[in-house]
Amino acid sequence: MTDTVSIRPLRMADAEEMAVVLAHPDLYEFSGGEPPSRPDLERRYALQTQGHSPDGSALWINHVVVTEGEQRAVGYVQATIPAGGGPAEIAWVIGRAWQGHGYATQAALLLLGELRDRGVRQIYAHIHPDHKASQGVARRLGLKPTEVKEDGETRWIGDVA
Repeated sequence: MTDTVSIRPLRMADAEEMAVVLAHPDLYEFSGGEPPSRPDLERRYALQTQGHSPDGSALWINHVVVTEGEQRAVGYVQATIPAGGGPAEIAWVIGRAWQGHGYATQAALLLLGELRDRGVRQIYAHIHPDHKASQGVARRLGLKPTEVKEDGETRWIGDVA
């Protein structure tokens, strides 16, 4: 590990820097899609920065992952918490140039601390069966794979420690 990371709430102004972070086509090998443009991210972030789904059924937490030393955005972590309680779905993405340094695990652990403070007790993530790096992050978070499949991805579930 070469640096530590922090997380901070997503801002509309992050679209330009995040378009660079998310530009590598390899990031979409397992999820599909293609790198978003700055206008794509501006539209997405206009919704995500509201902090909740349009119908109010879920709270959205969207954070940018930032290196402590350079204060550079390197990815994001996010969580969706059902308004009525229950497990929160989490996700993480680290830009291709910054992978392999433990940033996803560090950032996800920070996110879990925030979820714990909000009273969330259980989390889950959907991970492609061939995505070994994300499986490693999930294991380090204490998640375990289940038999549940959604859109070709395996649901991993665990407790917020």
